[in-house]
Amino acid sequence: MTTEKQTATLLSTRLATVARFIPQGAVVADIGTDHAYLPIYLIHEGVSPRVIASDVVAGPVASATRNVKEAQVTNQVSVRRGDGLTTITPDDGVTCVVIAGMGGALITTILDAGQDHLQHTERLILQPNVGSDRVRTWLADHRYRIAAEQILNEDGHVYEIIVADPVAAPVPLSTADILLGPHLRQEKNTVWRAYWQDRQAHNQTLLADLHQAQTDQTEKIEAVQAEQQLIERELA
Repeated sequence: MTTEKQTATLLSTRLATVARFIPQGAVVADIGTDHAYLPIYLIHEGVSPRVIASDVVAGPVASATRNVKEAQVTNQVSVRRGDGLTTITPDDGVTCVVIAGMGGALITTILDAGQDHLQHTERLILQPNVGSDRVRTWLADHRYRIAAEQILNEDGHVYEIIVADPVAAPVPLSTADILLGPHLRQEKNTVWRAYWQDRQAHNQTLLADLHQAQTDQTEKIEAVQAEQQLIERELA
């Protein structure tokens, strides 16, 4: 049997950070749940009364089902197999959706395809492994306000967590906000600085390679140079 202490231990720093942004009492849908560690944690900690643990792949669904049973939370955690947000029904009363651990392009595809399932959702917590700029662009285009952000380094991997709430009027984001994060670029913590310093170095190497290319790379060079200038201003 999985104890509460064991569940907390299994939760990565990344998922523990995600959990901190879930409102007390929220009914949660965890899309791409994998082992269902987050749903189990939310029930054990009394954060959520009910959680949907959803995945499109049979293996993770089987693992989630087994873990939920061992944790004795089958009455509170509903494990479902399906594509994206299609596993959510209006009767579920979901108020918070978590999509974590996949690329930004896939996250926005899931959000686009499942907009009808978000009508009563009060919060999105999104953790793209890459492509956070695409996620921010989608949120700005679909009337979501970025309420909070976090960036962390776990085992050598940098993760960004974006918390967004629906609003009546669009909230415009600048180019710097889209790329660097509206909250992250204000806080400028050490992980954020290190990440963008590494990006600077990568861009310098990339520019050198582009200048040596045999084909016309003018458009790409201009885009990378523009990003470099933006990063330099932010890090100054």
